[in-house]
Amino acid sequence: MNNINNNNNKNTRINYKDNIKILKYYNIDIPKSRKAIKKKTDEILSSKLCRCIKKLGTDYESRSIGICTRTIFNSKKLKRGSFKCTGKNPTLKFRKFNKTKTKKSKK
Repeated sequence: MNNINNNNNKNTRINYKDNIKILKYYNIDIPKSRKAIKKKTDEILSSKLCRCIKKLGTDYESRSIGICTRTIFNSKKLKRGSFKCTGKNPTLKFRKFNKTKTKKSKK
């Protein structure tokens, strides 16, 4: 009974209000449809991540991915998922989180 709010550490999906906040943060015009808003948000964050990684250099790619993830996603309380920086349209999956918690691997 003491644990009333168990959802603190769960990853949750980005909702409509979160997408609006991201677009306002980057001073971008907000599209009218929800689908267009989600698509615009995904495009912005994925292109920012890929540009940041390329700018830092590919010599230490894993280090540059960590630095860019921290600056772009963690400061906005988002969690980065898988991504690809190839071609014209980079793809990215991300979620928001309330508290940082790492999972222990099973051996």
